[in-house]
Amino acid sequence: MTASSSPSSDPVIKLASTPKIWTAGTLRYTKGGIVILFFWLIWNDFFLMLMEAVKPALTGILMKDHGATNAQIALYMGTLSGLLTMWINPVVSTWSDRTRTRIGRRRPFLFVATPFAALFLAAIPWAPEIWSWLMSFPAVAALGITQTQGIIAGIGVLAFCFSVFNAVIMAVFTYFFWDVVPMELLGRFNAIGRIVTMIKTFVWNYWIFGLAEKYMHWIYGGLAIAFLVIYLTSLVMVKEGEYPPPEPRKKGSFIAPIRAYFTECYGEARYVWIYAAVTVNMIAQIPGLYKLFYTRDVLHLNLDTIGKMAAWPSIIMVVLAYPLGALIDRCRPVRLLIPTMFVNTGLSLLCYFFLRDKWTLLYANIASAVIGFFWGNCFSVLNVRAFPREKLGQFSSANAVTHQVITMLLAWPVGMLFDYLNDYRYAYLWSAIFQVLSGFIFIKVYFNFKRFHEHEHDHDKVPVIHAK
Repeated sequence: MTASSSPSSDPVIKLASTPKIWTAGTLRYTKGGIVILFFWLIWNDFFLMLMEAVKPALTGILMKDHGATNAQIALYMGTLSGLLTMWINPVVSTWSDRTRTRIGRRRPFLFVATPFAALFLAAIPWAPEIWSWLMSFPAVAALGITQTQGIIAGIGVLAFCFSVFNAVIMAVFTYFFWDVVPMELLGRFNAIGRIVTMIKTFVWNYWIFGLAEKYMHWIYGGLAIAFLVIYLTSLVMVKEGEYPPPEPRKKGSFIAPIRAYFTECYGEARYVWIYAAVTVNMIAQIPGLYKLFYTRDVLHLNLDTIGKMAAWPSIIMVVLAYPLGALIDRCRPVRLLIPTMFVNTGLSLLCYFFLRDKWTLLYANIASAVIGFFWGNCFSVLNVRAFPREKLGQFSSANAVTHQVITMLLAWPVGMLFDYLNDYRYAYLWSAIFQVLSGFIFIKVYFNFKRFHEHEHDHDKVPVIHAK
């Protein structure tokens, strides 16, 4: 019997499969488009994280080596910069949520801030030369400022200017990722981002950090130029889609939007508990720079050794990332925040009593990398699930500004405390005290999460996307 040539009755002829299309708002991607998107966003993130690594460590060392006290370092790098930058996050985050332009709502902020951030970053190590030039003017020389005071102030001012524009970038770049990456691929993108972050950490600590003792100017300048070129190129290559019109502004005076911001973000206790838990954990990290001073100035390890001891854990984490991620997927990430904080407390206490050479530093760094991996993955779930999705930028900014205000106010007193103690080993004890407090607060956060999300099936689990 001969089969009919009719397409409708021929079992052999099959319709061509339709290519898979992913969407993010009005954006549509083929598989090739997703590869290109990930390529540019990962480079974007890689150089942003490299730039972020420079200021806290190298700028603190630069100020210390020019005669700054711990209190002065904290004043310039913490308190003074925080007075302005703490307001940038909520303003820019909420502003970008409502912005509508031809090139998107996030990219305009990034295009403006990136060149200035690169410029001031490159200028930081040139503060001594800049101050010497300024001293050639009689009006400046008449101020009676010493060479040491002028250099320290110059580094502080340039670092402050960098912080202002960097705060704009940091306030917006995460939301930019969320706007352009399809929701069902966010898990994969975050996983790749974690691996790239680990590679960045290895590159920075193994090859770059140790060179700072001889090539400080080159490190700042080279990274500033690389960041400027790659970041701007990625912003050109990655397009934003179109967005629905923003909600109408609250009626009333210019105070009305501010009042609405605080009412919405701080009006419910469950959100305030999250801010509190994160803030106490950030307080534990205030003396992070003093831990570096402990390994360099007390244990007498050079920067190359310190960098290499911090580099190897990142490679280990590349191997462990997938099995640890699978473990987190099978557990409840929000619940894991609690034991993570208490384990971190134990690690800080072990460092206080037993950190004495490069090998114990290596072991501590490996443990810290594992704990940090758990913390980052688990907290990202809480952050996305607990805050209203349509105002994620606004609530995330409230979370950030809360701990920024508190840590800004504490930075200078903590610096004076360590000047008085004259023993950087206490930095680990300080961390342990506030990490355990944060752990107890996260217990309250977890029960609040269960209460308000119990109607959502497994809402605190990371969605697993299986490749076809």
